[in-house]
Amino acid sequence: MKLLGLVILCMFVVACSDSDKPQKVEQDHIWKEQTDMIDKAKGVEQLLNDAASQQRQLIDEKTQ
Repeated sequence: MKLLGLVILCMFVVACSDSDKPQKVEQDHIWKEQTDMIDKAKGVEQLLNDAASQQRQLIDEKTQ
């Protein structure tokens, strides 16, 4: 009898849960700050590479 009551109680709890609603998925993770800084550094690196390339082209044009 106790087992039947426990099973019915578990079914009631599961049936009344909010599983139909999408749960909020946390977008942040433990290393988010570090990965953001790495992405920012990659952007700066690209800017520096572009500037160096432009400077190389300017030097090449002047030496010819």
